[in-house]
Amino acid sequence: MAAKLLQPRPTKKTVSIARLAAHLGLSEGTVSRALNNYPDISRTTRERVARVARELGYRPSSTARRLARGVVETVGFVLPGRAGHVSAPFLAEFLDGIASELALYDWDVIVAAVPEGHEGRDVVERLIRSGKVGGFVLTRTRRSDSRVAYLKQEGVPFVLYGRTDACDDCVFLDVDNEKAFVDAVNHLHGLGHRRIAHLAGDLSYTYAHLRRRGYRAAMAALGLDIPDGYIVDGVVDAASSDSATTGLLALPNPPTAILGVTDEVALGAMRAIARAGLKVGRDISVMGYDGLPIGLAAEPPLTTMSQSSADAGRHVAHMIKALIEDGTLEEPRVLWEAKLTPRASTSRPPAEEPT
Repeated sequence: MAAKLLQPRPTKKTVSIARLAAHLGLSEGTVSRALNNYPDISRTTRERVARVARELGYRPSSTARRLARGVVETVGFVLPGRAGHVSAPFLAEFLDGIASELALYDWDVIVAAVPEGHEGRDVVERLIRSGKVGGFVLTRTRRSDSRVAYLKQEGVPFVLYGRTDACDDCVFLDVDNEKAFVDAVNHLHGLGHRRIAHLAGDLSYTYAHLRRRGYRAAMAALGLDIPDGYIVDGVVDAASSDSATTGLLALPNPPTAILGVTDEVALGAMRAIARAGLKVGRDISVMGYDGLPIGLAAEPPLTTMSQSSADAGRHVAHMIKALIEDGTLEEPRVLWEAKLTPRASTSRPPAEEPT
């Protein structure tokens, strides 16, 4: 018996511009311009075309849209080159926010890693030359950032999640890192702490610089001394935080509270404190920044300053899409405030200190 050949399933016929135009009794050019919201097509016609397109299941191809409008509907995101400068949960939530927002418009994200021994600018330049992206989202910005300078020079659209020292002409969304650490110090002070130390990050990064500045400003405003050794710079991960905290605990007059530049740094401090036989939240308070889920799972749960990474990703995606399409934004520079989430890792100091 001859084997029966499997027949391919019939596929749903694609609704073309020509078919849509014939159905509407309009020219293909008019339909195309209506779908792309050209102002020379009346609002009534645009709405009618859009309604019938939805009813017939018309979906424009990204290639056709790009050719018609000169827009590459893909956004480039270059992963930070060093793992110690970005927490994986933050990155996952931020990227999810970008991708989910762009997907609403059938846009894509290209995520590119920085190879060992290369700079982020190298990857940005490669993606520009490839013609695969219409613009970029940059995060973990440095105070002087070669990626930003290069994109300005090339005239390529980009949005920063963060800032540089000179970005008055940049489009960015940032959290007010300086105010966040003023609020953090004020929270600890309100609990009764006077000896507050700060594990600062890599100060070439804007967020770390601003958080350190906020800490210093708050301490000065409250009339609190910052003894030698109370600020430790260059603490970028849990390992360096563990070492730095061990040094803080060995000081003649150790702090009763430690403010980490990130949650990861704060968690490293908690590990060193536990190893020293002290209890976080009773003998010494610890506070971080990021609002990472791992902070909630810590013992005790970590007090933190944070802003939703997913919300930030969605907002940045909206900004870069508008910038690529229109070349401008009504609100090009956005500053959000961080939210205080108090948990059990902070409490009153073990004994009242003189003010």
